[in-house]
Amino acid sequence: MTEAQGQHTGPQPLRASPHLESAFEVLGRKWNAVIIDVLAQRPARFGELRAAVAGISDRMLSGRLRELVDAGLVTHTRLPPGPTAYAVTADGKALALALGQVCAWSQRRTAMPACAESGTGH
Repeated sequence: MTEAQGQHTGPQPLRASPHLESAFEVLGRKWNAVIIDVLAQRPARFGELRAAVAGISDRMLSGRLRELVDAGLVTHTRLPPGPTAYAVTADGKALALALGQVCAWSQRRTAMPACAESGTGH
């Protein structure tokens, strides 16, 4: 007998969103969202990123940039005479917009500066 026929089947089981799980495989790694936010402002060289992301080591930044490139969120291009510039891809830009909402949520909860001062644009 179905619920429509009068038998109560109980609440539907809860399910985590596989899309959120997939997103947080990248975003859940420390620094990745912050790097996306910084690069949403403009392309940057490694040293500029290191200066913009307080507290990150060269090794950690290098690893996180590699992950973001592999995820299709960041590109890297060699500039003459040799430094590499990093930039967000179209997917990275879309993610930065979504991160703007997270920034706005955080701003409402804290006394930190407005999100408009960061790369999120919010």
